[in-house]
Amino acid sequence: MEQDILVQLAADILRSCSSIYQTRQATGITPPTLQPGSTTAFWSDSSAEITTARTTTLGLLSRLTALLQGPYDFLSDFVASNWDHGALYAILQSQTLESMSAAGGSASLSTLSTQSGIPEDKLLRMLQLLRCKGIVREPEDEIFSLTAVSELLINDTNFRAWVEF
Repeated sequence: MEQDILVQLAADILRSCSSIYQTRQATGITPPTLQPGSTTAFWSDSSAEITTARTTTLGLLSRLTALLQGPYDFLSDFVASNWDHGALYAILQSQTLESMSAAGGSASLSTLSTQSGIPEDKLLRMLQLLRCKGIVREPEDEIFSLTAVSELLINDTNFRAWVEF
């Protein structure tokens, strides 16, 4: 009898993540986190073993996600990703992340709207899309703060230029 594909994918993902954990432990690489100010060699490690395991895990997760979503939700997410990219572009162009940084890493929707010139209702929708992707956080209603992802966009101008392209 053929094994259920969901069970097989879950087992493969667990095996791959276990390999990442063991390699990370053996090399002393700190675990990844998206908390502000966090750094780790996990994302930039040149170890072929970690790079291969990361790529394998991401591929397995994509297959699992598509199976769990089904065709309708998969296509909806695919189309909606363009909205996410548009929101990120508008936030970058309006210097909204820099406004959060200048305010100590967190700012109210009202303040960000005033500084960016984007109406509050539109800015709220854009920031909430980016919150869903982990680019910003919303620790309180209509208070937005930076994550490690948004800090990268502020601090690495070359990478930011590539993202904005």
